[in-house]
Amino acid sequence: MNKNRILFFFLCLVYLSHSYAQPQTMFTSIPLSNLDAFNRPGTNWSIAGNAAADINSEGILNTVPGTGVVVNLISQKDNTHLITRQQFGDIELELDFMMPKGSNSGIYLQGRYEVQLFDSWGNIDPTYADCGGIYQRWDEKRPGNMKGYEGIPPLMNTAKAPGLWQHIRIKFRAPRFDSQGKKTENARFEEVYLNGVLIQLQVEVTGPTRAAAYEDEQPEGPLMLQGDHGNVAFRNISYRSLTGQNTTPADTDLPDPIIVKAIGRPYLLRSFINYKDKLLTHGISVGDPRQVNYSYDMKQGALFQVWRGQFANATDLWHDRGEPYQRIVPMGSVIVLSDAPAFAVLPDVNTTKWPEAVAFDDMHNKGYTLDALRAPSFKYSFNNMNVTDKISVPDATGVTRSITVVNALADLYIRVVAGEKIESLGNDLYAVNDRQFYVATGGKLKPVIRKLGNSQELLIPVKSNEPVTYSLIW
Repeated sequence: MNKNRILFFFLCLVYLSHSYAQPQTMFTSIPLSNLDAFNRPGTNWSIAGNAAADINSEGILNTVPGTGVVVNLISQKDNTHLITRQQFGDIELELDFMMPKGSNSGIYLQGRYEVQLFDSWGNIDPTYADCGGIYQRWDEKRPGNMKGYEGIPPLMNTAKAPGLWQHIRIKFRAPRFDSQGKKTENARFEEVYLNGVLIQLQVEVTGPTRAAAYEDEQPEGPLMLQGDHGNVAFRNISYRSLTGQNTTPADTDLPDPIIVKAIGRPYLLRSFINYKDKLLTHGISVGDPRQVNYSYDMKQGALFQVWRGQFANATDLWHDRGEPYQRIVPMGSVIVLSDAPAFAVLPDVNTTKWPEAVAFDDMHNKGYTLDALRAPSFKYSFNNMNVTDKISVPDATGVTRSITVVNALADLYIRVVAGEKIESLGNDLYAVNDRQFYVATGGKLKPVIRKLGNSQELLIPVKSNEPVTYSLIW
């Protein structure tokens, strides 16, 4: 299957909701109040209330007391795999996982066929050994470097930074056998999604992958979580049995997708952009060759989404006459931020609500300029203040934003991020929404975390001509 055909399937999956022909059963959760669901768990596995890993500390994973999370901490004493008592055939599996820097693990369907888990943060050219890859098979009888074979890399790398919770969803079709026990069809990973993005589609495996718990193949087998390679945490493990036909998208009359890639230098694309339940008309999206991308609303001065992976599907924008939508679709794993203005005057920082939009007469857009690396600086005036908002991708870790205000008003604040939970991790680093992404601020800034209602906001006070610089890391 060539890359263009794969991207066509991706487009179909974006536009259409494909499911099995017959109604599916509800998801069942594997209880993680104890280890009773697993067969003879080793001492390297334990139950916790949460996990935490420092973004820069190799292999270190800490636990928080409680229940709901199963954690593997490798040791010289015991590094066994975690294997369910229950057996599964055709299955749809979902779970969250967290990995420290440099860690390595895997999810084995039927204890035989591995989807690789790995700290692949920032790798733009993934292999089968990266996060979301279907691991290779192994045969010691094969010559030289041919012992490993049939590994399949993910279509793109959407793995997050160490210490962040990530989500994976797997649709797996078990091998088929006739009445005499002879295999008639290979096992198949029908779909694998990593952090919301399709990364594997209709991948057959001819037999157990390397380091499987069993060398044979059967109609059913247990779920196995690898425990001998690196520290890892899992939560929200749920599954359901699948029935009916496979999930290969049906043929449609959709056009071949128009995929925009940032090759060699950043790519700037003006278009309409969907944001929650509205269509933004003054959007600009910037793709970077390191596969770190973002969208900006020039009408509000808002950095409202970032994503990791391939840049954009521009079919709606450029196919035929671009009607009726004239919009782009991000192709990576999207983190949705706020489309509210970046600035507000807060006479009382504890009670004044953040404005949802800029009044029409208050903001005057002055376009943008590009530096030598094509990083844009957006310029506008806001209530007689002159603003320069520069956004760049210095490396593969994320996006850096530097905002400078001339003639800043008193009690002026920048809202860096809003969310349900903002946690200070020390060293000017913050975790947002149960460790979905990080915010890094400079040492000279004085961020304030405030709580209003059910949400929290990270604010930074603004002074005239003094840049406020922070980074979003994921």
